[in-house]
Formats: sequence, C-alpha cells, structure tokens
Amino acid sequence: MECIIKQQNEIDSTKWNDFVYANSMGWAYFLHEMIGIDREASYKNYSFAIVDKDNNDELLFILQLHKTNSHPFLSKLKLKKETFHSRWGYVLKDNLPKKQFRKVKECYENYIDNLMNINNIKTFDIELPPLTQANLENNKTAVNPLQFLNFRPKVRYTYAIDLSKPDDRMLADCEETTRQAIRKIDAADNYEIIEAKSNKEDCQTYIKLHKETYTRTNAKSSIIADSYHEHMFFNLLPKQICKIFFLRDKNSGEIVSTASILIYKNTAYYWWGDSKNEKEVGINKYLLFKVICIIRESFGKTGYFETGGAYAFLRNGKYKGLNDFKKCFGTYLLPIWGGLYTKLYSKWFLLAKKVLQKN
Repeated sequence: MECIIKQQNEIDSTKWNDFVYANSMGWAYFLHEMIGIDREASYKNYSFAIVDKDNNDELLFILQLHKTNSHPFLSKLKLKKETFHSRWGYVLKDNLPKKQFRKVKECYENYIDNLMNINNIKTFDIELPPLTQANLENNKTAVNPLQFLNFRPKVRYTYAIDLSKPDDRMLADCEETTRQAIRKIDAADNYEIIEAKSNKEDCQTYIKLHKETYTRTNAKSSIIADSYHEHMFFNLLPKQICKIFFLRDKNSGEIVSTASILIYKNTAYYWWGDSKNEKEVGINKYLLFKVICIIRESFGKTGYFETGGAYAFLRNGKYKGLNDFKKCFGTYLLPIWGGLYTKLYSKWFLLAKKVLQKN
C-alpha cells in the first residue's frame, strides 16, 4: 500500500461523498459540497485526502482544514499570526488494519509537519462532530481519538436530544418556561411553519433576518457573507443536506423567525437561527421545538438532534443566554472532542530549547 496526498478538488465529488457516507466518522460537514466552505469568508481551504495509490486511489482518510488569515496590519506588528483550523476534523476508513493505519498516519504526519513549516504555522487546532456514529458509540468509553493523531486532547460539550424518547416526553422534558411559551403560542394559532424554497426571494428574506439579528445582538462585525447563505440555498437545500424553516405570521404574512438544520442520516444539527427585532416572547423557542418534532417524524422517531454548544459554566452575558436557549428542550450533554496539534521537532531543536530555558 502506497499512501499519497490528494487535494479535495482533485477527487470526484461522488467518490468523496460515498466515502463519507460509508464510514462511521462521516457527517454532513465532510460532504464535498460543505467541507471547503467556512463561515469566515477569509479562511482558505486546505482540505485533503489520503489515498492508496496501489488500489485505484482508494480513499482512506480525509481532513477538513482551513488556514486562517491574519489582518495584514496585525501580521506586520506580529500581534496575530495565521493558524490551521479544522472546525470539523477528519474521517478515517473503518476497520483499517494496524499496519495500514500506521502508513496512513505516517503520510498524514509528514504532510502536516511539512505544510506547517512551509506556511510558518505554529498552531493547528481541531474538533470532531459529536453526532457521528463513531462518536456516539465512543461515548461509552469516553476516549478522545484525536490523541492518536498527535493532538493534545481537549473537550467541550454540546446539547443533544434523543429523538427515540416517547411522544409524551418531547414537550414534558422541556423546561417549564419553554413549555409555557409553546402552549401559549400554539393556543393563539397566529403562526404557521413553512419550509424555505431554493429561490432568490426566500434567500433574500433569510439574509435580511440574519443581518437584523446580528445587528441587534451587537455582532455586526460577525455578519456572514451573502455568498455563504446563497450556497446554503442554491447548493445544499436542493440536495437535502440542510432544511430551512420559516415561521410566518398568518395575519401579516411576514416571516418573523428562521431555523436552519443540517441533516445527516438520522441525525440533525440546529445550524443557524434568526428572527425579527420586534416579535412575541418565546417565538424562537416555539419554532425550534416544532422543527425538532418535524425532523423527528421524518426520522421515524429515532436518531438525535443537536441544539448546539453548551456553556453551562457561564454566569451571565450573551453566551449564557444562548446556553440556556439550547439547553431548554429536554437535552443532555455530549462531548465535542478537540485537540491541539503537537508538531515533531528535531532533537537539536529540543536541546537548544532546553538550554535557552535554563538561561
């Protein structure tokens, strides 16, 4: 077996996606349509694959990888440097024999170390998606697999819902204020939920609400480029990689809230949510709960739904509010395994470092 590196754009998209779907570490993030796109428009895509040259370029490993871009002014002042960032991690072929895994790892190490040297990169951080089959099974032993690919292990958490719970528990498990808001809005019957279509009108409605939300929450500098949302509407939506739901006021016909959901097999992730400035209290909770139930039905009342990152340790502030929102739907905690890459240095470099530290 001879392992070689191939860039994402060198591999047929169908072959790439077949590999993602066939292996337990696969998730929607790794699909050919998604892996190169980041919410930060300035990030440069470095995603690649390791293939077996001796076996018709069989895919063995893929890594989602971006290089962050420092502002030129900050770079000159040496206040901020470029880094490698893998928001989603990697997919390794299932059940690789130890000998083949060693060859894949050696190829990966040589490539990453060289790439970091060429680009003068000092930091490479990574996280793995929590809803992969491999991660859900791994939770029984709680082992961070990134340590076996030279990452110093880290962990944070996300909130998820087990969609196989009984029907009567879906609402009952929600927090009290959430249940009250859902029942109140349901009883008034002033809203309807519709699925967004892959057209310019719905896309513009979505973009407008996104900008309104980020401006309202003092995150104007974090507004995402229109091209990112256009990619969602015109590339991901038609392929059912994501679904976008609108909450519409029956009287005015106005869209007051949106929820974007990533779909992969029988798992889903609450990707993005936006809403109008002026709206009824509890609207966002109402929409997301109803969407969770719609997705659950489409999965045959099985699978998992991730509502998003957990920050239970926070005591106040914006992210405390986000934590409470994502927690309130009858969730439990899942780990998001992360890591920081440990680069291999020569023995002479380490000796010099030790001498300098002594002095």
